[in-house]
Amino acid sequence: MAASTTMGDYQTQSSWRPCLGSALRTALACTIVGCTTLYGPPQLRKYLTYPSFSYMTTILIVPDAKLGDVLRSCWHVMYATVQVMVPSVLTLWLVGPKNFDTLLATVAVAVSAFVVALPESTHLMSKRIAFGQFVNVYVGTVVHGAETGVVMHPLGVAASTALGALASVLALLFPYPRLAYYEVNN
Repeated sequence: MAASTTMGDYQTQSSWRPCLGSALRTALACTIVGCTTLYGPPQLRKYLTYPSFSYMTTILIVPDAKLGDVLRSCWHVMYATVQVMVPSVLTLWLVGPKNFDTLLATVAVAVSAFVVALPESTHLMSKRIAFGQFVNVYVGTVVHGAETGVVMHPLGVAASTALGALASVLALLFPYPRLAYYEVNN
């Protein structure tokens, strides 16, 4: 006797399919980040100093996102990166990487987080990315000390963030389980 398909089976199936598609896209984006940081050209890999932040960026952007959401999130990533690059380079230039200690990094992160969180018009995605970038820049400066470059260190954080955003876009353009074009048209 063949099992009959009920309306409940279709509802259950339709509820887990988008979650599975989202998980596959997130895994694909993380795979792109991993392959790039491990097997990419050496000229590119030297700028990708924080691959963990690339993974975090993809995990913030990809889940349950359509193509338009990912492109909007890439704009938020660019906005957050500009918000971080200017003050962090200025702070590192004024204080000097060799003078950074734990207390100064804590104060710099707190003040920078306050400045980023203050405007209500800034999107939550931009705030999340900016907070993480500030922590990576200032804590990395404390860890690496005098060998930290004033511009190159924040640029490495920005490059790692950009890799996560680019991997998110590429994962949504991949035609499995559904091409993002069909998500836009439906």
